[in-house]
Amino acid sequence: MRLVGMGAVLTALWGFVVPASAAGIVEYDLEAPSPTLGRTIPYAVYKPFPFPAEGERWPVVYLLHGLTGADGDWFTWGNLAPILDRAIADGRIPPVVVVAPGAGDSWYVDNPDPGGLGLIDTAFAVDLVAAIDASLPTAACREGRAIGGVSMGGAGAILQAINHPQTYVAAMSFSGALHRPMQPNDPRRWIPDLYGNVFGTPFDTARFNAANVFTKANSLRSMAEKPAFYLAIGDNDFPDLIEANAGFHNLLVTTKAESSLRIGPGRHYWDSWQQAILPALEWLAPHLDSTCGAGR
Repeated sequence: MRLVGMGAVLTALWGFVVPASAAGIVEYDLEAPSPTLGRTIPYAVYKPFPFPAEGERWPVVYLLHGLTGADGDWFTWGNLAPILDRAIADGRIPPVVVVAPGAGDSWYVDNPDPGGLGLIDTAFAVDLVAAIDASLPTAACREGRAIGGVSMGGAGAILQAINHPQTYVAAMSFSGALHRPMQPNDPRRWIPDLYGNVFGTPFDTARFNAANVFTKANSLRSMAEKPAFYLAIGDNDFPDLIEANAGFHNLLVTTKAESSLRIGPGRHYWDSWQQAILPALEWLAPHLDSTCGAGR
Protein backbone atom coordinates (compact mmCIF):
# COMPACT_ATOMS: atom_id res chain seq x y z
CA MET A 1 0.00 0.00 0.00
CA ARG A 2 1.17 3.53 -0.72
CA LEU A 3 -0.16 7.06 -0.90
CA VAL A 4 -0.20 8.69 -4.32
CA GLY A 5 -1.20 12.12 -5.55
CA MET A 6 -1.97 15.41 -3.81
CA GLY A 7 -5.17 17.40 -3.59
CA ALA A 8 -5.08 21.07 -4.47
CA VAL A 9 -7.32 23.15 -2.24
CA LEU A 10 -9.84 22.97 0.59
CA THR A 11 -13.05 22.13 -1.21
CA ALA A 12 -16.52 21.09 -0.12
CA LEU A 13 -17.42 18.31 -2.55
CA TRP A 14 -20.55 16.20 -2.74
CA GLY A 15 -20.89 16.29 1.04
CA PHE A 16 -17.18 15.69 1.63
CA VAL A 17 -14.49 18.14 2.76
CA VAL A 18 -11.21 17.68 0.90
CA PRO A 19 -8.14 19.26 2.52
CA ALA A 20 -5.16 20.50 0.53
CA SER A 21 -2.99 17.56 1.58
CA ALA A 22 -5.58 14.97 0.50
CA ALA A 23 -4.37 11.99 -1.47
CA GLY A 24 -6.00 8.74 -2.35
CA ILE A 25 -4.43 5.37 -1.66
CA VAL A 26 -3.46 2.85 -4.33
CA GLU A 27 -3.10 -0.77 -3.28
CA TYR A 28 -1.49 -3.31 -5.61
CA ASP A 29 -1.26 -7.11 -5.70
CA LEU A 30 -4.75 -7.73 -4.37
CA GLU A 31 -6.83 -10.79 -5.21
CA ALA A 32 -10.57 -11.39 -5.45
CA PRO A 33 -11.84 -14.96 -5.05
CA SER A 34 -13.62 -16.29 -8.12
CA PRO A 35 -15.63 -19.51 -7.81
CA THR A 36 -16.48 -19.09 -11.49
CA LEU A 37 -12.83 -19.34 -12.54
CA GLY A 38 -11.58 -21.59 -9.74
CA ARG A 39 -8.79 -19.09 -9.10
CA THR A 40 -8.40 -15.54 -7.90
CA ILE A 41 -8.70 -12.37 -9.98
CA PRO A 42 -5.74 -10.01 -9.49
CA TYR A 43 -6.48 -6.32 -9.11
CA ALA A 44 -5.24 -2.96 -7.89
CA VAL A 45 -7.51 -0.38 -6.32
CA TYR A 46 -7.60 3.38 -5.76
CA LYS A 47 -9.41 4.45 -2.59
CA PRO A 48 -10.15 8.18 -2.55
CA PHE A 49 -9.83 10.65 0.27
CA PRO A 50 -11.82 11.17 2.44
CA PHE A 51 -13.27 7.92 3.78
CA PRO A 52 -17.07 8.09 3.56
CA ALA A 53 -19.04 8.91 6.69
CA GLU A 54 -21.18 6.24 8.30
CA GLY A 55 -24.03 5.29 6.00
CA GLU A 56 -22.42 6.88 2.93
CA ARG A 57 -20.99 4.98 -0.01
CA TRP A 58 -18.44 5.48 -2.76
CA PRO A 59 -19.32 5.01 -6.43
CA VAL A 60 -16.97 2.56 -8.13
CA VAL A 61 -15.47 2.42 -11.62
CA TYR A 62 -13.79 -0.69 -13.03
CA LEU A 63 -11.04 0.10 -15.57
CA LEU A 64 -9.75 -2.69 -17.81
CA HIS A 65 -6.32 -3.07 -19.40
CA GLY A 66 -5.42 -3.71 -23.02
CA LEU A 67 -3.82 -6.63 -24.86
CA THR A 68 -0.60 -7.84 -23.15
CA GLY A 69 -1.52 -5.63 -20.17
CA ALA A 70 -2.02 -6.46 -16.50
CA ASP A 71 -3.85 -5.42 -13.36
CA GLY A 72 -2.84 -2.00 -12.12
CA ASP A 73 -1.85 -0.69 -15.57
CA TRP A 74 -4.13 2.30 -15.08
CA PHE A 75 -2.04 3.39 -12.09
CA THR A 76 1.42 2.57 -13.45
CA TRP A 77 1.24 3.31 -17.18
CA GLY A 78 -1.85 5.48 -16.81
CA ASN A 79 -0.63 7.58 -13.87
CA LEU A 80 -4.26 7.70 -12.79
CA ALA A 81 -3.98 8.31 -9.04
CA PRO A 82 -2.68 11.92 -9.21
CA ILE A 83 -5.20 12.66 -11.95
CA LEU A 84 -7.99 11.48 -9.65
CA ASP A 85 -6.56 13.29 -6.62
CA ARG A 86 -6.51 16.60 -8.45
CA ALA A 87 -9.94 16.18 -10.03
CA ILE A 88 -11.56 15.23 -6.71
CA ALA A 89 -9.85 18.08 -4.85
CA ASP A 90 -10.93 20.56 -7.54
CA GLY A 91 -14.52 19.35 -7.37
CA ARG A 92 -14.59 18.15 -10.96
CA ILE A 93 -15.64 14.61 -10.00
CA PRO A 94 -16.92 13.04 -6.76
CA PRO A 95 -14.68 10.74 -4.70
CA VAL A 96 -14.72 7.43 -6.56
CA VAL A 97 -13.16 4.00 -6.09
CA VAL A 98 -11.29 2.73 -9.16
CA VAL A 99 -10.60 -0.99 -9.55
CA ALA A 100 -8.03 -2.09 -12.16
CA PRO A 101 -8.25 -5.89 -12.55
CA GLY A 102 -6.17 -8.29 -14.62
CA ALA A 103 -7.61 -10.69 -17.19
CA GLY A 104 -4.69 -11.73 -19.37
CA ASP A 105 -5.31 -11.67 -23.12
CA SER A 106 -8.85 -12.96 -22.61
CA TRP A 107 -10.66 -10.21 -24.52
CA TYR A 108 -12.98 -10.31 -21.49
CA VAL A 109 -15.18 -13.04 -22.95
CA ASP A 110 -16.31 -16.38 -21.57
CA ASN A 111 -14.04 -19.12 -22.95
CA PRO A 112 -14.77 -22.61 -21.57
CA ASP A 113 -12.17 -24.32 -23.80
CA PRO A 114 -9.41 -26.41 -22.24
CA GLY A 115 -6.38 -24.15 -22.16
CA GLY A 116 -8.55 -21.04 -22.28
CA LEU A 117 -8.69 -18.36 -19.60
CA GLY A 118 -12.17 -19.36 -18.44
CA LEU A 119 -15.47 -17.54 -18.02
CA ILE A 120 -13.95 -14.07 -17.62
CA ASP A 121 -17.07 -12.13 -18.58
CA THR A 122 -19.14 -13.92 -15.95
CA ALA A 123 -16.41 -13.87 -13.31
CA PHE A 124 -15.92 -10.11 -13.54
CA ALA A 125 -19.61 -9.23 -13.41
CA VAL A 126 -20.41 -11.70 -10.63
CA ASP A 127 -17.34 -12.57 -8.54
CA LEU A 128 -15.17 -9.46 -8.85
CA VAL A 129 -18.03 -7.02 -8.29
CA ALA A 130 -19.24 -9.01 -5.27
CA ALA A 131 -15.74 -9.11 -3.77
CA ILE A 132 -15.27 -5.36 -4.12
CA ASP A 133 -18.68 -4.58 -2.66
CA ALA A 134 -17.92 -6.91 0.26
CA SER A 135 -14.51 -5.40 1.03
CA LEU A 136 -15.13 -1.65 0.50
CA PRO A 137 -17.97 0.78 1.26
CA THR A 138 -19.00 0.93 -2.39
CA ALA A 139 -22.46 1.67 -3.74
CA ALA A 140 -23.58 -1.91 -4.32
CA CYS A 141 -26.05 -1.13 -7.07
CA ARG A 142 -26.20 -0.49 -10.79
CA GLU A 143 -26.54 3.27 -10.29
CA GLY A 144 -23.28 3.44 -8.37
CA ARG A 145 -21.16 1.36 -10.72
CA ALA A 146 -19.51 1.87 -14.13
CA ILE A 147 -16.83 0.22 -16.25
CA GLY A 148 -14.25 1.36 -18.80
CA GLY A 149 -11.09 0.24 -20.53
CA VAL A 150 -8.40 0.82 -23.15
CA SER A 151 -8.12 -0.97 -26.49
CA MET A 152 -8.99 -4.62 -25.74
CA GLY A 153 -10.32 -3.34 -22.42
CA GLY A 154 -12.51 -0.81 -24.20
CA ALA A 155 -14.19 -3.63 -26.08
CA GLY A 156 -14.38 -5.60 -22.83
CA ALA A 157 -16.04 -2.74 -20.98
CA ILE A 158 -18.70 -2.41 -23.66
CA LEU A 159 -19.32 -6.17 -23.59
CA GLN A 160 -19.63 -6.13 -19.80
CA ALA A 161 -22.19 -3.33 -19.94
CA ILE A 162 -24.24 -4.96 -22.70
CA ASN A 163 -24.08 -8.46 -21.19
CA HIS A 164 -24.77 -7.22 -17.65
CA PRO A 165 -26.92 -4.07 -17.89
CA GLN A 166 -28.22 -4.70 -14.37
CA THR A 167 -24.64 -4.35 -13.06
CA TYR A 168 -23.29 -1.18 -14.73
CA VAL A 169 -24.97 2.14 -15.40
CA ALA A 170 -22.37 3.19 -17.99
CA ALA A 171 -19.36 2.06 -20.01
CA MET A 172 -16.37 4.06 -21.28
CA SER A 173 -14.13 2.93 -24.12
CA PHE A 174 -10.75 4.50 -24.91
CA SER A 175 -9.37 3.51 -28.33
CA GLY A 176 -11.67 0.54 -28.13
CA ALA A 177 -10.59 -2.44 -30.24
CA LEU A 178 -14.04 -2.70 -31.77
CA HIS A 179 -13.25 -4.99 -34.67
CA ARG A 180 -16.30 -5.62 -36.82
CA PRO A 181 -17.66 -9.15 -37.40
CA MET A 182 -15.86 -11.10 -40.09
CA GLN A 183 -17.40 -11.65 -43.51
CA PRO A 184 -16.79 -14.41 -46.09
CA ASN A 185 -13.39 -13.83 -47.72
CA ASP A 186 -12.65 -11.12 -45.18
CA PRO A 187 -9.37 -9.36 -46.06
CA ARG A 188 -8.44 -8.94 -42.38
CA ARG A 189 -6.41 -12.13 -42.24
CA TRP A 190 -4.64 -10.89 -39.10
CA ILE A 191 -7.78 -11.11 -36.94
CA PRO A 192 -7.29 -14.77 -35.85
CA ASP A 193 -3.73 -14.05 -34.70
CA LEU A 194 -4.88 -11.04 -32.67
CA TYR A 195 -7.34 -13.13 -30.65
CA GLY A 196 -5.10 -16.14 -30.00
CA ASN A 197 -7.11 -19.08 -28.65
CA VAL A 198 -9.98 -16.95 -27.31
CA PHE A 199 -12.38 -18.18 -29.97
CA GLY A 200 -11.05 -21.68 -30.33
CA THR A 201 -8.12 -23.34 -32.06
CA PRO A 202 -8.39 -23.06 -34.98
CA PHE A 203 -10.13 -19.68 -34.86
CA ASP A 204 -13.91 -20.06 -34.98
CA THR A 205 -15.36 -17.17 -36.98
CA ALA A 206 -18.90 -17.90 -35.82
CA ARG A 207 -17.87 -17.63 -32.16
CA PHE A 208 -16.03 -14.39 -32.83
CA ASN A 209 -19.00 -12.87 -34.62
CA ALA A 210 -21.46 -13.97 -31.93
CA ALA A 211 -19.39 -12.31 -29.17
CA ASN A 212 -18.67 -9.18 -31.21
CA VAL A 213 -19.78 -5.82 -29.84
CA PHE A 214 -21.53 -4.96 -33.11
CA THR A 215 -23.59 -8.15 -32.83
CA LYS A 216 -24.21 -7.79 -29.10
CA ALA A 217 -25.35 -4.16 -29.40
CA ASN A 218 -28.60 -5.25 -31.01
CA SER A 219 -29.77 -6.65 -27.66
CA LEU A 220 -29.91 -3.06 -26.39
CA ARG A 221 -33.00 -2.42 -28.50
CA SER A 222 -35.23 -4.43 -26.17
CA MET A 223 -33.68 -3.29 -22.86
CA ALA A 224 -35.86 -1.15 -20.62
CA GLU A 225 -32.79 0.28 -18.85
CA LYS A 226 -29.86 0.74 -21.18
CA PRO A 227 -26.33 1.58 -20.03
CA ALA A 228 -24.89 4.86 -21.30
CA PHE A 229 -21.78 4.74 -23.50
CA TYR A 230 -18.77 7.02 -23.92
CA LEU A 231 -16.36 6.35 -26.80
CA ALA A 232 -13.07 8.24 -27.08
CA ILE A 233 -10.34 7.77 -29.67
CA GLY A 234 -7.47 9.86 -31.00
CA ASP A 235 -7.26 11.22 -34.52
CA ASN A 236 -3.82 9.59 -34.88
CA ASP A 237 -5.04 6.15 -33.79
CA PHE A 238 -5.34 3.18 -36.17
CA PRO A 239 -7.66 4.24 -39.02
CA ASP A 240 -9.72 1.04 -38.85
CA LEU A 241 -10.38 1.63 -35.14
CA ILE A 242 -11.41 5.25 -35.72
CA GLU A 243 -13.87 4.08 -38.37
CA ALA A 244 -15.14 1.24 -36.18
CA ASN A 245 -15.65 3.49 -33.16
CA ALA A 246 -17.62 5.97 -35.26
CA GLY A 247 -19.65 3.14 -36.75
CA PHE A 248 -20.36 1.63 -33.35
CA HIS A 249 -21.50 5.01 -32.02
CA ASN A 250 -23.91 5.28 -34.94
CA LEU A 251 -25.21 1.78 -34.18
CA LEU A 252 -25.74 2.68 -30.52
CA VAL A 253 -27.78 5.71 -31.55
CA THR A 254 -30.13 3.45 -33.55
CA THR A 255 -30.75 1.36 -30.41
CA LYS A 256 -31.81 4.51 -28.49
CA ALA A 257 -28.91 4.05 -26.06
CA GLU A 258 -27.14 7.19 -24.87
CA SER A 259 -23.81 7.44 -26.67
CA SER A 260 -21.10 10.09 -26.73
CA LEU A 261 -18.27 9.91 -29.29
CA ARG A 262 -15.15 12.03 -28.78
CA ILE A 263 -12.44 12.11 -31.46
CA GLY A 264 -9.57 14.41 -30.48
CA PRO A 265 -5.80 14.64 -30.67
CA GLY A 266 -4.05 11.43 -29.71
CA ARG A 267 -2.63 8.05 -30.59
CA HIS A 268 -3.07 4.46 -29.41
CA TYR A 269 -1.05 4.81 -26.23
CA TRP A 270 -1.16 5.81 -22.59
CA ASP A 271 -0.20 9.44 -23.08
CA SER A 272 -3.45 9.90 -25.01
CA TRP A 273 -5.53 7.89 -22.55
CA GLN A 274 -4.20 9.93 -19.63
CA GLN A 275 -5.60 13.00 -21.36
CA ALA A 276 -8.91 11.31 -22.19
CA ILE A 277 -9.80 9.86 -18.79
CA LEU A 278 -10.78 13.05 -16.95
CA PRO A 279 -13.30 14.32 -19.53
CA ALA A 280 -14.78 10.82 -19.50
CA LEU A 281 -15.10 10.80 -15.71
CA GLU A 282 -16.68 14.25 -15.83
CA TRP A 283 -19.21 12.87 -18.33
CA LEU A 284 -19.75 9.86 -16.06
CA ALA A 285 -20.26 11.73 -12.77
CA PRO A 286 -23.90 12.76 -13.38
CA HIS A 287 -24.76 9.16 -14.26
CA LEU A 288 -23.54 7.85 -10.89
CA ASP A 289 -25.72 7.78 -7.79
CA SER A 290 -23.91 6.44 -4.73
CA THR A 291 -27.20 6.49 -2.76
CA CYS A 292 -28.62 3.82 -5.09
CA GLY A 293 -31.72 5.89 -5.67
CA ALA A 294 -32.29 6.95 -2.06
CA GLY A 295 -31.30 10.52 -2.89
CA ARG A 296 -34.00 10.94 -5.55
